[in-house]
Amino acid sequence: MNFYGDYHTHTTLSKKPFMLINHASGTIEDNIKTAKEQGLKEIAITDHGFAHKFFGCSRKKLQATKEEIIRLSQKYDMKVYFGVEANFLSLDGTIDIIDTDRNYLDIVLCGYHKTARPKTIKDKFTIFIANLLANLFGTSKKLRQKNTQMVLNALDKNKIDVLTHINSKMHCDVEQIAKKASERGTLIELNEKHMCFTQDEINRMLKYNVKFIVDSDAHSPKKIGKFKKVESAIEKYNIPKDRIVNLENFPVFASCHSEKNI
Repeated sequence: MNFYGDYHTHTTLSKKPFMLINHASGTIEDNIKTAKEQGLKEIAITDHGFAHKFFGCSRKKLQATKEEIIRLSQKYDMKVYFGVEANFLSLDGTIDIIDTDRNYLDIVLCGYHKTARPKTIKDKFTIFIANLLANLFGTSKKLRQKNTQMVLNALDKNKIDVLTHINSKMHCDVEQIAKKASERGTLIELNEKHMCFTQDEINRMLKYNVKFIVDSDAHSPKKIGKFKKVESAIEKYNIPKDRIVNLENFPVFASCHSEKNI
């Protein structure tokens, strides 16, 4: 399968100053260079959002990072998107992106991360701690409904281009999410690291005109553009190839400010 781009990659930018280790092993330039060598036409740099406790990027570095990405996109003659993998923070749909962030960002991904900083104490217990326990003892129907509502609220309140690794560490009703995503023009990710869908869930999502995007979620350059597990899942679950926006094609992102990039 010929994928035109990889739109979920992490770099050493995902590192808090107090952390002794990097979350990812490659620099921005390492990722871009590798994508070029792999024959990709596009790549996105999408480090963790600002509310990630251990590996969230810094708002203070947004402008400098944007300038660096523009410089490197020219150096390697490659389309490079500057994005962020935002975090769900609250049942009310709050994520860790504010309006001024979008002055620098080309795309916004969003996913659930257990180490994000919740909006309220109530969210900490009803969403984050509840899902941590659910990973040990199973997800109740009530919690699944809450998780689903959180994602639906986030889609209503925010421009989100890609929902990342759904059902990883937080289970929800993917049919409801697919319906809302199709209405909002949000893509659902098929993630090489976290492919967490069943055949039944794929079938229920396909009832709606939802589109998918294949990403590596690479935390090292050598993983960029490698989609072996997802390719197998596409064949296994009979996912129509015309539903995959970066397969033999360039994706169009709902909140993309492509005129700001090179």
